[in-house]
Amino acid sequence: MNPHTAQAASAVNGAQSLIGDRIYRLGADISLDGQVSWCPPGVHTIQPVNCYLIKGSAGSVLVDTGIRLHEAEIIRQLESLLEPGERLAVVLTRTEMECCLNLPAIEARFEVESVWYTGGITVPRTSATPRRIMVNPGDSLDVVVMDGLTLEFVSPLMRLLPTLWIFDPASGALLTSDAFTHGSYGSAQAAAGLQKFQWFAQADTRGIAQDVEDVIKERHVRAIGPGYGEPFLGEGQCATEATALAEAIRKVGIQ
Repeated sequence: MNPHTAQAASAVNGAQSLIGDRIYRLGADISLDGQVSWCPPGVHTIQPVNCYLIKGSAGSVLVDTGIRLHEAEIIRQLESLLEPGERLAVVLTRTEMECCLNLPAIEARFEVESVWYTGGITVPRTSATPRRIMVNPGDSLDVVVMDGLTLEFVSPLMRLLPTLWIFDPASGALLTSDAFTHGSYGSAQAAAGLQKFQWFAQADTRGIAQDVEDVIKERHVRAIGPGYGEPFLGEGQCATEATALAEAIRKVGIQ
């Protein structure tokens, strides 16, 4: 594990605390063996694939649902963290397979009252109340997901399809979907983890890079939780990783 990434404070049936008893990281590991589409070429290691549970006073919010490979693990982790009958809402950062495919299995086991998402290309059928929300790129919106639990839905400029980063003001954690995913590559391969932005090769990336840094700096982010890869902990480390990511985006674009 990268010494600058998060060390779990506690674990519950494989779910690891990201910040105290407020946010837990769920999921399990996969092997990066050349068959994983988001992995940079030549990188071979073990990588966690994550979703996150935010515990509130009147219920909990699950941010993304994990990959189908980890369905059983995620169900067990939720069973350990949720009280019987506890209210549960789901927020999808993207309507991509690694974010939403466990939604039917989770709905079959728990009382999911709402599913929040943007876009809508591959959302599985849901029996919960759908809450489709639009946030302009580069903007954000405070959303009362349930009583006593307000989250900031951030729409980053660094995206291809509609994407939400979820900021929890109560803990200072920012859950970043498919961004900040380089934390599991280790120091020898960290540069490779930051070189996956070829779609920006013909773009002026200065504003995109600045937005990455501003999102972290303006919120004094204390933890970054990506959809895959090790999280980062500490305000200083989060700022450092934002600078590194922004610089990688600047380098690949047109200056």
